[in-house]
Amino acid sequence: MEKRKIIIDCDPGVDDAIALAFAAAHQEEFELLAVTAVSGNQSIEKVAQNALNLAEFYGLDVPVARGMDAPLVKEPLYAAKTHGENGIGQCAIPAAAKTMMKEHAVLYLNRLLKELPEGKKATLIATGPLTNIAMLLRLFPEVKDKILEIVFMGGAAMGGNVTPSAEFNMYVDPDAARIVFKSGIPLVMCGLDATLKCTLKRNQIIKLCQSGNPAAKVCGDMAGYTLENTSAKYRGEVSIHDVVPLMYLLHPEIFTIKRTILDVDCSEGPARGTTLCDFRWWEHDEEELTSFVLLDADGSRFQEYLITALYELGESMRGRTEGIQ
Repeated sequence: MEKRKIIIDCDPGVDDAIALAFAAAHQEEFELLAVTAVSGNQSIEKVAQNALNLAEFYGLDVPVARGMDAPLVKEPLYAAKTHGENGIGQCAIPAAAKTMMKEHAVLYLNRLLKELPEGKKATLIATGPLTNIAMLLRLFPEVKDKILEIVFMGGAAMGGNVTPSAEFNMYVDPDAARIVFKSGIPLVMCGLDATLKCTLKRNQIIKLCQSGNPAAKVCGDMAGYTLENTSAKYRGEVSIHDVVPLMYLLHPEIFTIKRTILDVDCSEGPARGTTLCDFRWWEHDEEELTSFVLLDADGSRFQEYLITALYELGESMRGRTEGIQ
Protein backbone atom coordinates (compact mmCIF):
# COMPACT_ATOMS: atom_id res chain seq x y z
CA MET A 1 0.00 0.00 0.00
CA GLU A 2 1.30 3.46 -0.90
CA LYS A 3 2.14 5.64 2.05
CA ARG A 4 -0.01 8.69 2.70
CA LYS A 5 2.01 11.86 2.05
CA ILE A 6 1.66 14.22 5.01
CA ILE A 7 2.99 17.58 6.15
CA ILE A 8 2.77 18.51 9.84
CA ASP A 9 2.26 22.19 10.65
CA CYS A 10 2.68 22.59 14.40
CA ASP A 11 3.61 24.76 17.39
CA PRO A 12 5.44 22.42 19.82
CA GLY A 13 3.92 22.44 22.51
CA VAL A 14 3.74 19.34 24.73
CA ASP A 15 0.99 17.62 22.76
CA ASP A 16 2.55 18.61 19.41
CA ALA A 17 5.77 17.02 20.64
CA ILE A 18 3.94 13.79 21.44
CA ALA A 19 2.19 13.95 18.05
CA LEU A 20 5.59 14.10 16.34
CA ALA A 21 6.60 11.00 18.30
CA PHE A 22 3.44 9.25 17.13
CA ALA A 23 4.23 10.19 13.53
CA ALA A 24 7.79 8.93 13.92
CA ALA A 25 6.44 5.60 15.17
CA HIS A 26 4.38 5.20 11.99
CA GLN A 27 6.85 5.90 9.22
CA GLU A 28 5.69 2.75 7.43
CA GLU A 29 2.22 4.28 7.07
CA PHE A 30 3.12 7.96 6.62
CA GLU A 31 5.55 9.61 4.24
CA LEU A 32 6.30 12.76 6.21
CA LEU A 33 7.42 15.39 3.71
CA ALA A 34 8.16 18.26 6.10
CA VAL A 35 7.48 19.81 9.49
CA THR A 36 6.60 23.50 9.61
CA ALA A 37 6.30 25.66 12.70
CA VAL A 38 3.85 28.44 13.52
CA SER A 39 3.52 30.81 16.45
CA GLY A 40 1.04 29.43 18.97
CA ASN A 41 1.83 27.62 22.20
CA GLN A 42 5.05 29.62 22.43
CA SER A 43 7.00 32.14 20.35
CA ILE A 44 8.01 31.16 16.84
CA GLU A 45 11.67 31.05 17.89
CA LYS A 46 10.93 28.47 20.58
CA VAL A 47 8.46 26.29 18.72
CA ALA A 48 10.55 26.18 15.54
CA GLN A 49 13.63 25.11 17.49
CA ASN A 50 11.56 22.55 19.35
CA ALA A 51 10.29 21.13 16.06
CA LEU A 52 13.84 20.85 14.72
CA ASN A 53 15.21 19.22 17.88
CA LEU A 54 12.29 16.83 18.29
CA ALA A 55 12.35 15.70 14.66
CA GLU A 56 16.00 14.73 14.93
CA PHE A 57 15.58 13.18 18.38
CA TYR A 58 12.77 10.94 17.15
CA GLY A 59 14.64 9.99 13.98
CA LEU A 60 12.55 11.97 11.51
CA ASP A 61 14.85 12.87 8.62
CA VAL A 62 12.70 15.68 7.19
CA PRO A 63 13.07 19.40 6.47
CA VAL A 64 11.89 21.76 9.20
CA ALA A 65 10.85 25.31 8.30
CA ARG A 66 9.97 28.30 10.44
CA GLY A 67 6.71 30.08 9.61
CA MET A 68 4.50 32.93 10.77
CA ASP A 69 5.54 34.67 13.97
CA ALA A 70 2.11 36.13 14.79
CA PRO A 71 -1.58 35.71 13.89
CA LEU A 72 -2.87 37.46 10.79
CA VAL A 73 -4.50 40.32 12.71
CA LYS A 74 -3.99 40.11 16.47
CA GLU A 75 -0.93 39.97 18.70
CA PRO A 76 0.42 36.53 19.66
CA LEU A 77 -1.06 34.70 22.63
CA TYR A 78 1.05 31.97 24.23
CA ALA A 79 0.20 29.08 26.55
CA ALA A 80 3.24 28.98 28.83
CA LYS A 81 1.24 27.72 31.80
CA THR A 82 0.29 24.57 29.93
CA HIS A 83 3.52 23.99 28.02
CA GLY A 84 6.24 25.70 30.06
CA GLU A 85 8.59 28.52 29.16
CA ASN A 86 10.45 26.36 26.66
CA GLY A 87 7.21 24.99 25.18
CA ILE A 88 7.86 21.33 25.94
CA GLY A 89 7.29 21.07 29.67
CA GLN A 90 10.77 22.23 30.60
CA CYS A 91 12.26 19.02 29.17
CA ALA A 92 15.72 19.33 27.64
CA ILE A 93 15.94 17.75 24.19
CA PRO A 94 19.41 17.47 22.59
CA ALA A 95 20.10 20.28 20.13
CA ALA A 96 19.74 19.15 16.54
CA ALA A 97 22.84 18.84 14.39
CA LYS A 98 20.80 19.79 11.32
CA THR A 99 19.81 23.36 10.62
CA MET A 100 16.44 24.81 9.78
CA MET A 101 15.37 25.60 6.25
CA LYS A 102 16.34 29.16 5.30
CA GLU A 103 13.13 29.47 3.28
CA HIS A 104 10.04 30.75 5.11
CA ALA A 105 7.58 27.93 5.82
CA VAL A 106 4.82 29.44 3.66
CA LEU A 107 7.12 29.75 0.66
CA TYR A 108 8.55 26.30 1.28
CA LEU A 109 5.09 24.72 1.52
CA ASN A 110 4.15 26.28 -1.80
CA ARG A 111 7.26 24.94 -3.49
CA LEU A 112 7.02 21.52 -1.86
CA LEU A 113 3.41 20.99 -2.86
CA LYS A 114 3.88 22.21 -6.41
CA GLU A 115 6.87 19.88 -6.84
CA LEU A 116 4.80 16.80 -6.01
CA PRO A 117 4.60 14.37 -8.94
CA GLU A 118 1.71 14.72 -11.32
CA GLY A 119 -1.46 13.34 -9.78
CA LYS A 120 -0.04 13.21 -6.25
CA LYS A 121 -1.44 15.18 -3.31
CA ALA A 122 -0.48 15.67 0.33
CA THR A 123 -2.54 15.79 3.50
CA LEU A 124 -1.85 18.81 5.71
CA ILE A 125 -2.00 18.05 9.42
CA ALA A 126 -2.31 21.23 11.48
CA THR A 127 -1.93 21.13 15.25
CA GLY A 128 -1.48 24.85 15.91
CA PRO A 129 -3.22 28.04 14.77
CA LEU A 130 -3.95 27.94 11.04
CA THR A 131 -1.88 31.02 10.23
CA ASN A 132 0.69 29.35 7.97
CA ILE A 133 -1.95 27.51 5.97
CA ALA A 134 -4.18 30.56 5.60
CA MET A 135 -1.26 32.62 4.32
CA LEU A 136 -0.33 29.83 1.90
CA LEU A 137 -3.86 29.77 0.49
CA ARG A 138 -4.06 33.55 0.20
CA LEU A 139 -0.70 33.95 -1.55
CA PHE A 140 -0.83 30.81 -3.69
CA PRO A 141 -4.49 29.76 -4.16
CA GLU A 142 -3.52 27.48 -7.04
CA VAL A 143 -1.82 25.16 -4.54
CA LYS A 144 -5.25 23.90 -3.42
CA ASP A 145 -5.11 21.35 -6.22
CA LYS A 146 -2.15 19.64 -4.49
CA ILE A 147 -3.83 19.33 -1.08
CA LEU A 148 -5.83 16.15 -0.53
CA GLU A 149 -7.36 17.37 2.74
CA ILE A 150 -6.54 19.37 5.87
CA VAL A 151 -6.93 17.50 9.15
CA PHE A 152 -6.59 19.96 12.00
CA MET A 153 -6.75 20.06 15.76
CA GLY A 154 -8.89 22.99 16.80
CA GLY A 155 -12.33 24.22 17.60
CA ALA A 156 -15.30 22.43 19.11
CA ALA A 157 -18.90 21.82 18.19
CA MET A 158 -19.71 22.69 21.79
CA GLY A 159 -17.66 24.45 24.48
CA GLY A 160 -14.13 25.78 24.70
CA ASN A 161 -10.95 25.78 26.79
CA VAL A 162 -9.76 29.40 26.55
CA THR A 163 -13.24 30.88 26.89
CA PRO A 164 -16.56 29.13 27.51
CA SER A 165 -16.99 28.78 23.75
CA ALA A 166 -13.54 29.00 22.11
CA GLU A 167 -10.70 26.50 21.77
CA PHE A 168 -7.12 27.87 21.91
CA ASN A 169 -6.05 27.48 18.26
CA MET A 170 -9.26 29.06 16.99
CA TYR A 171 -9.14 31.86 19.56
CA VAL A 172 -5.54 32.77 18.69
CA ASP A 173 -6.23 33.23 14.97
CA PRO A 174 -9.89 32.96 13.95
CA ASP A 175 -9.22 35.05 10.83
CA ALA A 176 -6.83 32.40 9.55
CA ALA A 177 -9.31 29.65 10.39
CA ARG A 178 -12.05 31.37 8.37
CA ILE A 179 -9.78 31.54 5.30
CA VAL A 180 -9.14 27.81 5.58
CA PHE A 181 -12.80 27.01 6.23
CA LYS A 182 -13.87 28.93 3.12
CA SER A 183 -11.15 27.44 0.88
CA GLY A 184 -13.22 24.55 -0.45
CA ILE A 185 -10.52 22.06 0.54
CA PRO A 186 -11.84 18.94 2.32
CA LEU A 187 -11.47 19.45 6.08
CA VAL A 188 -11.60 17.27 9.17
CA MET A 189 -11.95 19.17 12.44
CA CYS A 190 -10.50 17.31 15.40
CA GLY A 191 -11.93 19.50 18.12
CA LEU A 192 -12.43 19.35 21.85
CA ASP A 193 -15.52 17.16 21.51
CA ALA A 194 -13.15 14.29 20.68
CA THR A 195 -9.76 15.41 21.97
CA LEU A 196 -10.94 15.84 25.56
CA LYS A 197 -11.64 12.09 25.51
CA CYS A 198 -8.14 11.34 24.18
CA THR A 199 -6.03 11.46 27.32
CA LEU A 200 -3.21 9.90 29.26
CA LYS A 201 -4.16 9.16 32.85
CA ARG A 202 -1.94 9.91 35.84
CA ASN A 203 -0.89 6.30 36.38
CA GLN A 204 -0.05 5.91 32.68
CA ILE A 205 2.04 9.08 32.74
CA ILE A 206 3.92 7.90 35.84
CA LYS A 207 4.75 4.59 34.14
CA LEU A 208 6.00 6.44 31.05
CA CYS A 209 8.17 8.72 33.22
CA GLN A 210 9.68 5.76 35.04
CA SER A 211 10.42 3.92 31.82
CA GLY A 212 13.93 3.44 30.49
CA ASN A 213 12.46 3.79 27.02
CA PRO A 214 13.67 7.15 25.61
CA ALA A 215 10.50 8.08 23.69
CA ALA A 216 8.12 6.92 26.41
CA LYS A 217 10.08 8.73 29.11
CA VAL A 218 10.35 12.09 27.40
CA CYS A 219 6.67 12.05 26.38
CA GLY A 220 5.74 11.07 29.93
CA ASP A 221 7.84 13.88 31.35
CA MET A 222 6.24 16.42 29.05
CA ALA A 223 2.71 15.22 29.78
CA GLY A 224 3.58 15.17 33.48
CA TYR A 225 4.46 18.86 33.37
CA THR A 226 1.00 19.70 32.04
CA LEU A 227 -0.61 17.37 34.56
CA GLU A 228 1.08 19.04 37.52
CA ASN A 229 0.87 22.67 36.39
CA THR A 230 -2.69 23.00 35.12
CA SER A 231 -6.21 22.05 36.17
CA ALA A 232 -5.49 18.64 34.65
CA LYS A 233 -4.18 17.61 38.08
CA TYR A 234 -7.77 17.72 39.34
CA ARG A 235 -8.96 15.59 36.42
CA GLY A 236 -6.12 13.15 36.93
CA GLU A 237 -5.47 12.99 33.20
CA VAL A 238 -4.04 15.11 30.37
CA SER A 239 -5.65 15.54 26.96
CA ILE A 240 -3.15 14.77 24.20
CA HIS A 241 -5.07 16.86 21.68
CA ASP A 242 -2.57 17.00 18.84
CA VAL A 243 -2.17 13.25 18.38
CA VAL A 244 -5.83 13.05 17.35
CA PRO A 245 -5.46 14.15 13.68
CA LEU A 246 -2.84 11.45 13.12
CA MET A 247 -4.83 8.90 15.11
CA TYR A 248 -7.88 9.70 12.99
CA LEU A 249 -5.96 8.95 9.78
CA LEU A 250 -4.82 5.57 11.11
CA HIS A 251 -7.84 4.56 13.19
CA PRO A 252 -10.96 6.45 12.07
CA GLU A 253 -13.09 3.67 13.55
CA ILE A 254 -12.47 4.90 17.12
CA PHE A 255 -14.15 8.25 16.40
CA THR A 256 -17.71 9.42 15.84
CA ILE A 257 -17.64 11.54 12.67
CA LYS A 258 -20.31 13.82 11.23
CA ARG A 259 -20.51 15.96 8.10
CA THR A 260 -20.74 19.70 8.77
CA ILE A 261 -20.28 23.20 7.38
CA LEU A 262 -17.63 25.13 9.33
CA ASP A 263 -17.35 28.79 10.21
CA VAL A 264 -15.76 30.75 13.06
CA ASP A 265 -16.55 33.94 14.95
CA CYS A 266 -13.90 36.57 14.16
CA SER A 267 -15.43 39.32 16.29
CA GLU A 268 -13.84 41.02 19.29
CA GLY A 269 -16.77 40.02 21.51
CA PRO A 270 -17.16 37.18 24.00
CA ALA A 271 -17.81 34.66 21.20
CA ARG A 272 -14.43 35.32 19.50
CA GLY A 273 -12.91 32.07 18.22
CA THR A 274 -16.11 30.05 18.56
CA THR A 275 -16.39 27.46 15.82
CA LEU A 276 -19.81 27.17 14.20
CA CYS A 277 -20.80 23.71 13.03
CA ASP A 278 -23.82 23.72 10.76
CA PHE A 279 -25.22 20.18 10.49
CA ARG A 280 -28.11 21.22 8.25
CA TRP A 281 -26.69 19.55 5.14
CA TRP A 282 -29.97 20.07 3.27
CA GLU A 283 -29.46 23.85 3.41
CA HIS A 284 -26.24 23.68 1.35
CA ASP A 285 -25.10 22.81 -2.14
CA GLU A 286 -23.26 19.54 -2.63
CA GLU A 287 -19.92 21.26 -3.33
CA GLU A 288 -20.08 22.91 0.12
CA LEU A 289 -20.31 19.57 1.93
CA THR A 290 -16.59 18.92 2.22
CA SER A 291 -16.04 19.15 5.98
CA PHE A 292 -16.30 16.68 8.82
CA VAL A 293 -16.05 17.03 12.59
CA LEU A 294 -15.09 14.42 15.20
CA LEU A 295 -17.77 14.39 17.89
CA ASP A 296 -16.60 11.55 20.14
CA ALA A 297 -13.70 9.17 20.70
CA ASP A 298 -12.93 5.83 22.32
CA GLY A 299 -10.43 6.99 24.92
CA SER A 300 -9.27 3.52 25.94
CA ARG A 301 -8.30 2.55 22.42
CA PHE A 302 -6.62 5.93 21.91
CA GLN A 303 -4.47 5.26 24.99
CA GLU A 304 -3.65 1.74 23.81
CA TYR A 305 -2.56 2.85 20.35
CA LEU A 306 -0.58 5.86 21.62
CA ILE A 307 1.29 4.10 24.42
CA THR A 308 2.16 1.18 22.16
CA ALA A 309 3.50 3.57 19.54
CA LEU A 310 5.69 5.43 22.05
CA TYR A 311 7.29 2.25 23.32
CA GLU A 312 7.86 0.95 19.79
CA LEU A 313 9.46 4.25 18.79
CA GLY A 314 11.70 4.19 21.85
CA GLU A 315 12.97 0.71 21.01
CA SER A 316 14.00 1.96 17.57
CA MET A 317 15.80 4.92 19.17
CA ARG A 318 18.01 2.93 21.53
CA GLY A 319 21.71 3.29 20.88
CA ARG A 320 21.50 6.76 19.38
CA THR A 321 20.01 8.72 22.25
CA GLU A 322 21.31 9.77 25.61
CA GLY A 323 19.46 10.53 28.83
CA ILE A 324 16.95 13.36 28.86
CA GLN A 325 16.82 15.74 31.78
